[in-house]
Amino acid sequence: MNIKNSIPKILLGPFKMDNTGSITLLNSVFKNNIGDDFEIIPFYTDREKGKTKLSEFNFTNLAYFKSQQNDLKKLIRKHKPDVFHFSMHSNWSMEKSLALLTTAKKSGVKKTIAHLHGGSFEKFWKEMNPIRRAIAKRLFKNVDIIIVASTYWKDFFKKNGFTNHIKIVNNPINQKFVERVNLTEQANRNSKFLFIGSLGKRKGTYDLLKLAERNKKIKLTLIGNSEKTGDFERLDEIIKEKKLNNVELIKSDRLPIDDKVNYFRSMGCFIFPSHIENFPLVIIEAAAAGMPIIATPVGALPEFFEHDKNIIFIEPGNLDQINSAVEQVMSSPLKAVGLGQNANRVFNQKLNLPIIIEQLKQAYKTILNKC
Repeated sequence: MNIKNSIPKILLGPFKMDNTGSITLLNSVFKNNIGDDFEIIPFYTDREKGKTKLSEFNFTNLAYFKSQQNDLKKLIRKHKPDVFHFSMHSNWSMEKSLALLTTAKKSGVKKTIAHLHGGSFEKFWKEMNPIRRAIAKRLFKNVDIIIVASTYWKDFFKKNGFTNHIKIVNNPINQKFVERVNLTEQANRNSKFLFIGSLGKRKGTYDLLKLAERNKKIKLTLIGNSEKTGDFERLDEIIKEKKLNNVELIKSDRLPIDDKVNYFRSMGCFIFPSHIENFPLVIIEAAAAGMPIIATPVGALPEFFEHDKNIIFIEPGNLDQINSAVEQVMSSPLKAVGLGQNANRVFNQKLNLPIIIEQLKQAYKTILNKC
């Protein structure tokens, strides 16, 4: 591959035309910040049907895969990219992503990158049918680099016998959010607790309703949409049945930046009792906003945050611990402010955009130098 006389071309995906979804956000941040060194060609995978069953192997998803595969081949013929960089999740998304990466290799792309997203991948891999796992490992041989968000995931792939080159690229957040939150005056922290994310069992949302029922002193705002079909409606029913007047439930697929900045700056504490995670963007956003954080030590979080210094860690589903953490924040405003300030230092020292963009550039340079 001759890359000396031209800027290397990276075919990056997936993107959505309406710019919704966490992966589109991540890829947009990458695209907007490495243009001087690489030409980014976006790979769009928009769809209208079956959005609530993306993880399943069914006729609709198979039809969309074939369409995306054809689009991929056309992009490769047109642009002749040097690298295909595509995200990967659990369930059907894994096979789909690996098949697209294999298609790219067979269509002339020299190097491929699988970018792992989704904290449930470890559980999914362990519980996978051995035959399915063997097929997946064979497909992984068409992947030159696996990008992960932390050392935790790098160790996971090594322990499971993967021979792929593995690079760590931490998750970036929208720089416009960071800029606006830095320009917004921070309000006094109070007894209002904020949760933003998918609403469902895996994220611990039902645990938060139990907390609100137990501790009526807290005011809880839950923002997001159903993790699984019907979760939002079920949560709304529970709030009404239990008369949880201290809970505000807001349906949103994507908050406008100004609204998000307002929530992160005006509310008392970010609470995120998720059971399974990779490296949640909302925690990084809360740290960027200098917000005290209560969260479970899942995925990459313990690599960056320290209990009782810049975060309060609680066990998933442990209502006593969650309530104790909430009481600490409410009873000690000075401690809450200190936690938020220290979380902000973690963001600035380890998770700000220039650091992450340099990690990605080095991953691309590593793979291109091996062409």
